[in-house]
Amino acid sequence: MKPLQPGTRISRKANGMIRFAAVMGLAAGIVSAEPYIAVRTGFKCSQCHVNRTGGGKRTEFGNVFSQYKLLMASPLNDSLPYSFDPKLNKSISIGANWRVEQVRSMAYKHQGQEAASKDEVVIRESNLYVNIELVKNFLTAYLDETMAGSVSNREFYGMVALPGNSYLKFGNMLLPYGFRLMDDDAFVRNNTNYTYNRHDLGYEAGIEPGPFSLIANVTNDQLSSVGSVVFRDMPVLRTFRLGGSYGTGIRKKERGKNPTYGAFGGFALGMFTVLAERDWIKNDSIRSMADYAELDFLPRQGLNFKFAYEYLWPDRNVPVAVNGRSRMVVGAEPFITQFMQIGLYYRKNDWIPQNLAKNQDEIFGRLHVFF
Repeated sequence: MKPLQPGTRISRKANGMIRFAAVMGLAAGIVSAEPYIAVRTGFKCSQCHVNRTGGGKRTEFGNVFSQYKLLMASPLNDSLPYSFDPKLNKSISIGANWRVEQVRSMAYKHQGQEAASKDEVVIRESNLYVNIELVKNFLTAYLDETMAGSVSNREFYGMVALPGNSYLKFGNMLLPYGFRLMDDDAFVRNNTNYTYNRHDLGYEAGIEPGPFSLIANVTNDQLSSVGSVVFRDMPVLRTFRLGGSYGTGIRKKERGKNPTYGAFGGFALGMFTVLAERDWIKNDSIRSMADYAELDFLPRQGLNFKFAYEYLWPDRNVPVAVNGRSRMVVGAEPFITQFMQIGLYYRKNDWIPQNLAKNQDEIFGRLHVFF
């Protein structure tokens, strides 16, 4: 099932540089979503995920971390004598992500027209993962299959571990770019076209010495790359991360044309985590820009409060006051027990007022079951 189209909000007065300074300033004291865990801990994506660019099946470390470092301590957890072990034997392990949302879209009126309120259930994610270690610490085969809606393959590749903490992947895979946010409708995901629905046959090479990570991917028609550096246990900040991404067409007629590039970063300070990303996108004569900032507040283990702000300038040839879009999300997302997280959120949407559907605010609850 296609994910919900989240709404957006317009900021009609701020110019691009002022908006970005505000986003980064907000990020300086706040943070959010799935990548926030990597930013907060200072771990690389490969620490907790089999796919070394993030997302998908968790490693053994990722499974242990999610069960003992993410969930809230409560009598419910103490009453469970055991939990499922996704490692079937010494070579084969499985995993899954199931996210479903109950969404209430609020009514919106403009000049006598109205978008009526509605309720719907949306399946955000329904993926089953299988990892087979064919040659220990050298060769693995990995499968990521979407199971609900229409059954389809998202990833199926072989990966070879090489010296120097480097690797080579070959097969069908997701393309690396920026923060791998859970929400495909985020402007930095949807408008760059680097979503969980975009995968292709190709090759990927990566190397991660020390705090550095550099990954390049070449498919039938695209070059995608991402690099970052992570610092931990700094004098003031717990962690600090800074990176950049670049993508462009690889075929002769498209080579070097319509590039997409961006910068991202984040840090952890006490109970707060912050991450932000800005991307510049070119599509023929249309140049656009997308911003994302997120704040997470973790007052206790297993309970995260989230604030996220997004802004999109869909055509930089048109004044931003005319066509800017934005949206904000605030919510709480506790890990209540092993393999389960719930969330409750409010999303404020804003765009040109005559687009009724894109201006409907939303209240939604989420159930996330994983292993």
